[in-house]
This record gives sequence, structure tokens and C-alpha cells, in this order.
Amino acid sequence: MTLTETTDGLPVTGDPQLEDWLDGHDISIVRVEGMALDPLSLGKQLHRSKFTGSLPRGPAVTEFVFGYDLGGTPSLGFWGDWRPSNLGDVHLRPDPTTIAPVPERPGWASCMADFTDTSGRPLPLCGRTLVRDLAGRLADRGYSSRFAFELEGQLFEESFTEARRRNWQGLTPVGVQAPVAYLHQNHHRMAPFFEVVCRRLDEMGIAWEAWNDEAAPGQFELNLAPVDPVTAADRLVRTREVLKEVAHEQGRSVTFMPRVTEEYGNGLHVHHSLADLDTGEPVFFDPRADGNRSRILDHWIGGLMATMAGAVSLLSPTINSYRRLQGFLAAPTHLTWAGDNKSTALRVLTASPGATRVEHRVAGGDAHPYYMIAAVLAGGLAGLEHSLEPPPAHEGLAWGLPDRFEALPVSITTAADALAADALLREQLGSEVIDYWIGSRRFEWLMFHTTGGDAEATAPTPWEMSRYFELL
Repeated sequence: MTLTETTDGLPVTGDPQLEDWLDGHDISIVRVEGMALDPLSLGKQLHRSKFTGSLPRGPAVTEFVFGYDLGGTPSLGFWGDWRPSNLGDVHLRPDPTTIAPVPERPGWASCMADFTDTSGRPLPLCGRTLVRDLAGRLADRGYSSRFAFELEGQLFEESFTEARRRNWQGLTPVGVQAPVAYLHQNHHRMAPFFEVVCRRLDEMGIAWEAWNDEAAPGQFELNLAPVDPVTAADRLVRTREVLKEVAHEQGRSVTFMPRVTEEYGNGLHVHHSLADLDTGEPVFFDPRADGNRSRILDHWIGGLMATMAGAVSLLSPTINSYRRLQGFLAAPTHLTWAGDNKSTALRVLTASPGATRVEHRVAGGDAHPYYMIAAVLAGGLAGLEHSLEPPPAHEGLAWGLPDRFEALPVSITTAADALAADALLREQLGSEVIDYWIGSRRFEWLMFHTTGGDAEATAPTPWEMSRYFELL
């Protein structure tokens, strides 16, 4: 296997040899990582010789990573024909183009990977493979896409160990205890944390644009630069890891749970745009059209709106996700789109060719990066393939709307039902993906209702805090 180096020193397929890069960075351990069904980074640490010797198939892990829930309980009541009945192995096939140093651990590198079966065939539930396939289908139509995440989370003074001892209650958010955003007092208090985070992102080749204090106490937003969809998801996985690791090292805790307190929740907005594959010219902008929206953009919006209800399940994977989707708390509540309107589910910005993009605002901070992008690409592709027209743009505030406006699904089960009924997403993503995902979300609902969750609660419950705060 041969590699070349990009301008930031990271290898891509070509020349020189992988061994040269490993030698040049004095690497002795390689962390191979992937993401199964839930948004958790999983994998193994390999001795360098084991890593290179395992290529191209990569290390084996139990296929049970697709068979248990966030509490470690075997998920029952549904199955996928792609799963071996003997509960055997699957493989994490490394993508050498993603190899990067692990800044806080000299001699370590990390490498993103795809899940395959033992013969090397991609698993249908591998989100990374799914995004790559959808991006390939978009390329077949002559377009490329770029995605940029806005990640929100909350930072607390207590360590994870102390937070656990307190049963995740009575924690102290970093900063002023007031729901005021962009506050420089809070930036000062968060700076020791983000100085380390941003330095590590730079060293890993992850381009970030800005970070700031957000409206809930202890809340922050970190903006990543736009890149191709697979790279965008990879970088988000690594960014979350860095944030968690720095919190551990500094004796603090950080979470991306969508709703931690009764203040504003944590979202994961994604901005995206399309370009002509040959020329690189933006294709969403047309100065002659209404609102500068090209026909391509109109059909893209049409597809996203037609699949919005079904996509919510893929964008909101946990019980806690739906605590965030409440009116007047900065999250969308209805199937709406508009121009520069942050109360709608889609915000469509068309001021100039280079700045024209769609901001998808539904996902919570706990979203699976690959499934999230897959849902967006699938909806957009459906719009292009079927020439779907968007409904009229929403006018005014999109919260507190009367019943004639269609609301987003309000629970993990109603979202799963909407996905089950969505023929367009099934067409784009395949029944294997849709049905297995739905089974896993209904199992999450079952665990909430049978292992201590409070079905009558209107705020985050102890069950949610224990299950999600540290993991997500």
C-alpha cells in the first residue's frame, strides 16, 4: 500500500509507503476506530506491526457491537440477515487516507475504519460506507457536496467520576449561571479548555473555524470547516473524542446530550452545499430565480422536506433527543423551511454563490454523524431524482404554531413510525438499514420503560442522565 502526503502532512493513497509515514512520525501504536449503530467511537489499539500486517482487512471485533444497546443489553426482537448467526467476527477495515497523529500520546496514530464482514464485504449498517455510497450516487449526477458541523455541548466543573458519584445531579456549569450567549466572561473561563482542544485539532489536521459560549449555562458551540461528507463525519467523531479526552485530563466533564438541564438544549446543525463536480462551481445559487434559489436547490429542499418526518429518527437517536425539540428553546418543532430564520427546521441562505447553503437544524448533539449525513444526502437525492417541489417557505416565527402545521415527531417511537412509513428514505437507504435501525430505536424505548425511566417526566430523568451523560 502506497501513500502520498497532502499539504498538511497527512497521507493519501499514492506514494511513499505507509511505513514511511509511520517512521516519520515515530509511530508504535495505531488506534483503529469506527462507529457502529449508536454514536460511540469503537475500535482497538494495535501494535504497529499488527496494524500493517492486518491490512487491508484490518482487525476483527465481535459483530455484537451491532447487537447491544447503550446499556450493554443484547437487543432482542429484531435481526439482520447480514449478521452471522454464530455471533462471530466482523472487521474494521482501516482507511489509510485518514491516518493522523494522536497529539497527546507521542508514538500513537489513529485511523478511521469501515465495518466489513470476514470476507471484506461492507456491512449495510456501516454508516461510513453508507455516506460514501450516497456521495458516489450524487457524483453520478455530476455533483459534489460539502458539509460543515456546528457542534453544541455543555462543560461542567466536576470530573466524570465526581459527576457519577453525584448521580449526575447538582453539577456546576463552567461560566456565569445565566442564559446569555457569546459572553466574554464565559469565554475567559472556557479558554483553558478550548486552547488545548483547538491545538489538538490543529495537530490532527481538523480545520475548525470558531468556538463560542452559547445560551445555556456551560454551553458552547464549536464550528468545523466545510469538507466532503465522509471527512466531515470523520472529523466530528474525532472532535467529540478530543473534547471528552481534554475534559477527562482537566478534571471536568462534557456532554453532548441534547437536553441536560431545563435550559436550552444541545444541537448539531449541519450546513451543506452542492457544486458541479467538473467545474467546482456552486449549483444552489441562481441570481435569476426567486430568492436566488436554483431549480437544483428547490428540488433538494423538496426532498429534505418530503423526508423530514422520517429522517428525525436518524437525527435524534435517543429518548433524550426529543426533550430538546420544544418551542422557543432554539430547536425546530415543525416541518418548516425558510430563508434566514433560525426557528425553522431548514434555514436556506442564498446571499451569494459561495455562501449559498442549507442549514439543517433538527439533529441533537447526540446524533450519529454518518447516519445524520446519510439522512440529508438521501433526502436531497430523493428530491433530485423525483423533481420534488418544496412547500411554500414559512413566514414568521415557526414556534407555537396551530395544528394545521405539521409537527416533527415528538418521541423515539413516533419518529420510528414515521421512518417506517417513508418510502423515499427506504428507496435511498435500503430496507436493511431502515428496518434494523427502527428495531434498535424501539428497543431503546423498551429499555426506558422497563429499566427505570419515568414515562411521565417532562424534564431529563435520572435514567437518561445515567445512560447518556458520560457516553454521549
